[in-house]
Amino acid sequence: MNWSADTPGTRKEVADDTRVNRGKLKETIHAVFRTLRRELVPHLFFGVLGLIALGTLGFFLSETHIQPWVTRLGRAAWWALVTLTTVGYGDVVPRTLGGRVVGVCLMLGGFLMLSLLTATIASVFVGRKFRQERGLEAVKAERHVLVLGWNRDGLPFLDQLMRRLPANVPVVLVNQLPTEKMENIKAKYSDRDFYYVWGDFSREDILLKANVRRASQAILLAGRQEGETAAQADQRILLTALTLKSINPKLKILAELRLPENRPYLERAGVNEILVRGQYDSSLLAGAVAAPGLFHLLTRLLTMEGTDLWAVEVPSRFYGRPVKELAQYLKEQHQALLIGLFSEDRALSLRDLLSDEPSAIDDFIRRKFEETGMTHLFGRAKVEVQINPPDDQLLEPRQQAVVIAAARPLL
Repeated sequence: MNWSADTPGTRKEVADDTRVNRGKLKETIHAVFRTLRRELVPHLFFGVLGLIALGTLGFFLSETHIQPWVTRLGRAAWWALVTLTTVGYGDVVPRTLGGRVVGVCLMLGGFLMLSLLTATIASVFVGRKFRQERGLEAVKAERHVLVLGWNRDGLPFLDQLMRRLPANVPVVLVNQLPTEKMENIKAKYSDRDFYYVWGDFSREDILLKANVRRASQAILLAGRQEGETAAQADQRILLTALTLKSINPKLKILAELRLPENRPYLERAGVNEILVRGQYDSSLLAGAVAAPGLFHLLTRLLTMEGTDLWAVEVPSRFYGRPVKELAQYLKEQHQALLIGLFSEDRALSLRDLLSDEPSAIDDFIRRKFEETGMTHLFGRAKVEVQINPPDDQLLEPRQQAVVIAAARPLL
């Protein structure tokens, strides 16, 4: 998925966002009511109503001097409600001994019942908030980016990711960091749609808690647990990739490995992009020996100090026009330097497999695709990259321009 700058959405996108927000609100309300039922809050609520009914009946039977009976019933209900809630307006008071005895019982019973009810409701919401802060609550985000695992480069990576992602894209972290460290990270990104799930990201129940079915991308960081070898860490990455694809076949996965020989396994698992830790270190070190200035230039680009690499979609008005016109426009209007182009060929889809004439075989293939939820036969798309393309090359639809600029150009 190519993340673009924040631009006003289309009418359909706005409608989809509204529908998603309504669905989140409805699901949250249902979750709260389920928790309240589990804590027997409805029983306490009906107990309060029962006390009000008994108090109303006691007042009605004791204060017979109030006529007619309809007026007495209304005052009895009002008096019972005011007395139980300890408001005590004093506009209606019992005059008989029986009515005052009923009032004493209602005061004591109401105080205990209301205290229990309010304490239970408060504990439900406090407990829910506590679980969310500790990453123990299921995430309701949709179209979010999952960051699975953690390593020593986690914070720099997260900084760069937050800078590149649009502000409206939620990010969900799944790891086993200490609570104090996670609290600092959440505070740092308090202005973003940021969530946390505590647990082993290779477990299916933890991934479901992170709402992987509704996620758009997943990033697997090659962290090592205590006593774990590099090969075992890669095995956990592979297991997680297979689990992710089985739950959400459309999910785009970017994974980090420790051993280059394990790359083919991830490719066969349908991982879209694979990075082996340290694979570019030798190039940077060699560059430092041959040309120190080149080394500093590359590290500055990689660490996003002042300028950065951005991918922007080629505007339709430049289709069929030479590269030099787009490069000149980017330089003059956005102070951006075009250094390359890339395009992604679409994966083989269901339509490519079916013939023009309907048949029993086509029906069988279509049914199997629907059962698995797959839309494409292969998850990996072929990426064609050109560095420093010729000035006279004509631009084509679905191409992305790679530029060096201080901020993403809005074309």
